[in-house]
Amino acid sequence: MHPAKVFEFERLVKEFVAWRAVPCDERAPAAAWWWGPAMALRTETNPMPAEFCTTFDLPDGASYADAAQSLMAFLAPQTSQAPSTGFPRRPKRLQEDAAT
Repeated sequence: MHPAKVFEFERLVKEFVAWRAVPCDERAPAAAWWWGPAMALRTETNPMPAEFCTTFDLPDGASYADAAQSLMAFLAPQTSQAPSTGFPRRPKRLQEDAAT
């Protein structure tokens, strides 16, 4: 697997962990840029490190393609993009609108 794909995916994993740590009602939509790495890895059958498997709630030995499928499941139903600032949290105004 190309090192650039691994590097980009490692960055995505860090953002994904931070995003999942935010309560759902305060969480911004998933980052649209995650589509690129997910699509690039959708056929990568190499097994991921165990900590990445845990991050995506996948069994040990899961492939990068399995993680890509999991990411796409978060992205596909979205109707809006993540804000350019404050990610992984939703902007305050949108949090207030969601609460009403």
